[in-house]
Amino acid sequence: MPLARNPVKLLKFVFCFHNKAFCLRSPKSRTRGVWLEVRGNSRCRGTTIPATTAAILCVCVCDGRYTRIPLTHPPGRRPPSLERRLFASGGAGRRRGSGPRPVLAMSLYRNSVWFVKGLRHYCRSGYESASKHFVPEDLEVDVTGRHFMVTGGNSGIGKAAAKEIARRGGLVHLVCRNKDRAEEAKKDITTETDNQNVFIHILDMSDPKGIWEFTERFKNEHRLNVLVNNAGCMVNQRELTKDGLEKNFATNTLGTYILTTALLPLLEREDDPRVITVSSGGMLVQKLDVSNLQSENVAFDGTMVYAQNKRQQVVMTEQWAKAHPSVHFSSMHPGWADTPAVRSSMPDFYEKMKNRLRTEDQGADTVVWLAVSREAGKQASGQFFQDRQPVPTHLPLAQTKSSPGDEAKLMQFLEELSQKFKPR
Repeated sequence: MPLARNPVKLLKFVFCFHNKAFCLRSPKSRTRGVWLEVRGNSRCRGTTIPATTAAILCVCVCDGRYTRIPLTHPPGRRPPSLERRLFASGGAGRRRGSGPRPVLAMSLYRNSVWFVKGLRHYCRSGYESASKHFVPEDLEVDVTGRHFMVTGGNSGIGKAAAKEIARRGGLVHLVCRNKDRAEEAKKDITTETDNQNVFIHILDMSDPKGIWEFTERFKNEHRLNVLVNNAGCMVNQRELTKDGLEKNFATNTLGTYILTTALLPLLEREDDPRVITVSSGGMLVQKLDVSNLQSENVAFDGTMVYAQNKRQQVVMTEQWAKAHPSVHFSSMHPGWADTPAVRSSMPDFYEKMKNRLRTEDQGADTVVWLAVSREAGKQASGQFFQDRQPVPTHLPLAQTKSSPGDEAKLMQFLEELSQKFKPR
């Protein structure tokens, strides 16, 4: 029987994840409706409800905040659907100056469904399950003579992807911010693969003017078949670059936009050109917000800003695919992988999940597949991939789809902003 029609059975429910528990209970049996209560660090014993209901009701991060959602209706009124009750409060967030607000229903739903999805598909076990259906011959290729650029290639998924591309004969350009770590990565890759065609370029992806200057030099000196946009950051306090740009946006969105658009003429000269952007499944909890691209209008949350940037990357990929049909574009989610970036930017998440995270090679597998396999090139351009398969870019009922007008505004804003930093 649906939850809303049988609320008596939902008197208590505990969703435990490591040391956090979230209590769903009826405050008083005499009340006119049963309420869902969510509190961080609550502890109680309760009855079991179906997993699908748990996916809707559980939440992964509460931070002590509190919300109540009615699961029944006042007497004499037609009961609205469960979805309408869950979504009635709209989106989440806390406007500056408005004071503390509860976790709202839509945010609760998005984060809950996403987290349960992640436990099933984004961990190491999800990769192991998906890999049973991989075709090994897809990666048995020789890409000698093809030129690849990997940003953020000195560690983590970028380094793992660069290594596998070099192992198959590709000429690899590592674009890194730190020279010492770039040199170390180059040494590791050339030693492991016996491929000496690995070159480093020092570039800060949060510096738009520097990106324009780099691409002009690169176009005059090199060829390029495949661009892998992997570099990114998650800064948890609002920080501005020397150009007055919010740092996450400058690196993850504007930097990716400028590098890609500036290199498109070089890519379009080659056979089978490809652009792969390493996004994140976290973007599933975000709807494109063109009114707040630099995170000025809400209380700053680095994790959610990062997720919004990753949603922007997916939209950019879709728009590029429409505008440049001669280039194959794709974005992808590497899963929850054990990388230096995860350890430094999300230490609490890492400590709780470290025994379930994917390896760097597992996280990079789909990047490599998209970059080198013939099968990937046969897929429609502009799609979002996970474990070598195109997957939806929106959770069901999550209301994260943006209008064509907002997507056009994003691209127009990025184009106009990027031109301000282009050398004359």
